[in-house]
Amino acid sequence: MSNEIIQIVSSQGVWALLSFLLIYYIVKAQEKRDEKQDEREKNYQILISELTEKFEVIHSDVSAIKNKLNI
Repeated sequence: MSNEIIQIVSSQGVWALLSFLLIYYIVKAQEKRDEKQDEREKNYQILISELTEKFEVIHSDVSAIKNKLNI
């Protein structure tokens, strides 16, 4: 499909072709960035979940220490 579009645009002149190619390149680059961002967000969510679990353990340990010290 992109080859057909390039042929149509190239018949309109070199500037139209260059403009189309630039837009096409930008869109493809943005798709790659979006995929990386999705993966990064997924990793952040995993990290937040792990830290939340660890915080709960630390919180229970602190509560136990406070109870032993009667604070």
